[in-house]
Order: sequence, then C-alpha cells, then structure tokens
Amino acid sequence: MSDAADIAPGTDNARVSVVIPTWNGGELLVHALDSLSRQSWRDFHVIVVDNGSRDGTAERLARDYPQVRLVSFPENRGFAAAVNAGIRASQSEIVILMNNDTEADPGWIEALVRALDSHPDVGSCASKVLDFHDRTRIDSAGDRLGLIASQIGHGQADGPPFAHPRYVLSACAGAAAYRRRALQDVGLFDERFESYLEDVDLGVRAQLAGYRCLYVPDAVIYHRGSATARRMPERKFYLLLRNSLFLFFQYMPLARLVIFGPLMLVAPLYIALRERVPLRVGVRSLRDFLRNGRAVLARRRQVARARRIPRSEFRRLLSSPLARQPRNAFPERTQRVPAVTTGRPSEARR
Repeated sequence: MSDAADIAPGTDNARVSVVIPTWNGGELLVHALDSLSRQSWRDFHVIVVDNGSRDGTAERLARDYPQVRLVSFPENRGFAAAVNAGIRASQSEIVILMNNDTEADPGWIEALVRALDSHPDVGSCASKVLDFHDRTRIDSAGDRLGLIASQIGHGQADGPPFAHPRYVLSACAGAAAYRRRALQDVGLFDERFESYLEDVDLGVRAQLAGYRCLYVPDAVIYHRGSATARRMPERKFYLLLRNSLFLFFQYMPLARLVIFGPLMLVAPLYIALRERVPLRVGVRSLRDFLRNGRAVLARRRQVARARRIPRSEFRRLLSSPLARQPRNAFPERTQRVPAVTTGRPSEARR
C-alpha cells in the first residue's frame, strides 16, 4: 500500500528505534527522554521529530541530549507526517512511537519487544496507557471501531479486565510498537488525517493485510493527555469529525455503510451542536470530507484489492454499532491470548 517503498529495510545496529514527535513541547519532552534513560531494554536509539517548534527544543536537545537524532520541519505538519519522517529516518527492526507528553515505565520497551517476539502473527502492539495524574485509571488499552473509533477503557479504573494480553483492532500511536516488515507491507500513516485516528486507519489496513494487534498489559506508560492539542481545541474537534468520516466510508462493510451512512453524514453537525462547538467546525469537517470523496473511494478499492483475510473475519474485528457495553470492557469479540514468554526475546518471523 501507500508509502511502503519509502521505508528502508531494517539494518540499524539498534534493534529498536523510538520515534517521538514534538511541537513546542520541550518541557514535556525532557520527561519523556529521561524516562527512556531508565529503560531495562538498552538496545534502542531515539529519534525526535520537531514539528517547527519555537521554544528552543532543537537547541536543548543539542545541548543536553546529543545522543538523540533530530529531524526538523520548518512548520507543524501534524502527527502523521512527523512520525512518518521519523520512521523513514530509522532502520531498526522494531519502531516504537511515543508521545512527547508521556513517561514510560522502566520495563515498557522490553515488554513491547518481548510481546512481538512471542507472537509472530502480530504486526503491532498496544501499550497499557495510564492517566499521568491518576495512575489507577486507564487512558487507553487499544482502539475499537463501531460507527466511530474510540479508546478501550478510557477513564476507567485499572483492574482485572486490563490485566491480560488481548488481540485488539489497533494501538494508540502515542505508545505503540510496530514491526518494520509490517510497515513495509501496508505503508505508513495516511498524512491526509494529519492528526487523530491515523493510528486506527493504519491498524485497519494492517488487520486486512493479516497483521494482528496485541494489547500488552505489562507495557505501561503514563500520558498527560492532549497536552499539545489543548492549544488548538477547535482544530482537534474538526480533525476528529472529518477523520471519523474518512474511517467509516473507507472501511465499513457494505451493509453497515448503507444502513448508517446517512446518519454519519449528519453526525458532524449534530455533534458540534451537542458539544457546543461552533457549528462552522462541523460544517467544515463535512465539506472537507466531501471534497476528498474521490480519494476515499480510491482507498476503499485499494484496500479491497489488498485484503488477505475473509470479510467475515474483518466484521468480527469491528464493534457492534448498537452495542451498549461498558467503556471499561474490551469489545465482546476480542480474544484473550496466552501471556508472553519470559527471558531475552529472540527474533520471530511472521
């Protein structure tokens, strides 16, 4: 699929590359980098992608973190473009993405690497993302997709439902690990999304190509939550509405498309009114989606041609559009898997 030819084969000496996008978040970035210095897994290097910061991020990295590789943009190009640039700049077998407003538990990288090595059918891994300020609460345990995408467990108390590995639809890209071979196969993040839900888009493409996603409860990381997005709330809302339309119309099975498509087309206006966001935000998101209609249809055809799993299997990956399940529950169709093995990982083959 798209961008696959742009990804170099994994030949770096380090087995893992950690890619961190940032935009005017130098103070946050320091805490993320310091948490990486305490990792039990040492075979990794760090690439920071600076999205046109004006807060001295580049100068601080050169002074205090000279071992970090810096990729710089002259302006903010969004999350998808930033992490794509970081992935292209890396050559490691495993690429881990990390938000700049996170702090990783010392065993975070090791747990992700061990999970990939122990499950050769897996192309990506989702972390247990906990709320930075209340570390007893889940921020994300992977993503689900019904009519719209949502984070599994968001805001719920950590506990037994989140203690076991499970196959999920996709990983939150603010704290996720990807096999390089899977990215070479299915392509990178779709930069039309700019920011928000681009990780679900990639996750769906990977699932359709036969790469599973595993939620790894031992891969713990703490997230401050939208620390960058708070500076532009209307922009975030616009992108979430528009990108939700991209996801739905690109990937939904035909029956769901016919039944719920009209509802989805009015949803941006309804949600903007319900959430007391200026109506122009909903109008703009719908308008820009419709302007991209030809590209949406082209992606839908492309994905259909590249699909390697039965349609019935993909339908099982989706959450029911009408299910009223607790937010702390994994979708009823997710499958628990055996715990990962212990000991030094060895390379697994898909």
